[in-house]
Amino acid sequence: MAIDLLSPAFRAEFQFAAMAFAGGLALERLRPAHARQSWRALGFNLVVAVIFLYLTMLIVPPLAELFEPVAKRHSLAIPIRFPDGVAGSILQTIAFFVVFDFFFYWWHRAQHRFRWLWVQHKFHHQDRFVNVTTVHRYHFSEEAFRVFVIVVPMAVLFDFKPPTVAWIWTAFLLWGYWIHMNLKVGLGPLGRWLSGPQFHRYHHTPEYGNVNFAAIFPLWDRLFGTYHHPERGVFPQVTGVRDASDGNTLYEATLYPFVEWGRAIRRAFSRRRVAGAAVD
Repeated sequence: MAIDLLSPAFRAEFQFAAMAFAGGLALERLRPAHARQSWRALGFNLVVAVIFLYLTMLIVPPLAELFEPVAKRHSLAIPIRFPDGVAGSILQTIAFFVVFDFFFYWWHRAQHRFRWLWVQHKFHHQDRFVNVTTVHRYHFSEEAFRVFVIVVPMAVLFDFKPPTVAWIWTAFLLWGYWIHMNLKVGLGPLGRWLSGPQFHRYHHTPEYGNVNFAAIFPLWDRLFGTYHHPERGVFPQVTGVRDASDGNTLYEATLYPFVEWGRAIRRAFSRRRVAGAAVD
């Protein structure tokens, strides 16, 4: 299937990502948390971003549309409503992302806990030069999984009114770019309530990889015992996965999880056959 770079949907997503990358990389030059960045790794991330954006747009919208009637049919539809206007739209958007981040927190934590999910998520963490381009360094299948573990449950449980102020929604969409930035900036006491590059950078280190799972609100890490408050002025220099490569191959960006899942299934069937033979 050919990638149509000129399709309106892809072009809009690509332009949004390109502008976010350009702005983020410019800011990173001013005050980098890690000065020695690899241009080769950066280029690889940009290639992966194109693959990721295209394939997720190809897969996720049809999946979400397929399950929308199911979600509506079984919906508890807990309404979350705020007054119209800027203040109401801000509160409405914050409420949406607080709920989103709760589901994301548990999904993200599961990805680190269970091996069959880790083989999918590992690629994101293998980046040894975390920067704004790391935000799209994901295996595309993660977005398909999120439809089932985040999008559908939220649609079933809650009924959100769409925000009426576009820039507020855009600011939250940019959050993923913000927390991955190679930027030496700390949020001080505010960091206990809002995530930032320093908070998330700890999550990308071999030593602290199982803390700071929340994408936006560290509240969830604080409530569930996975919070690590960044030491003042400390920005970890080593990121990546212990005893693993940097993962900068198209094989690991596309095929690796499927190969590992296939091997796991074969092992499971082999153990079952052995167990059945032992009983006989």
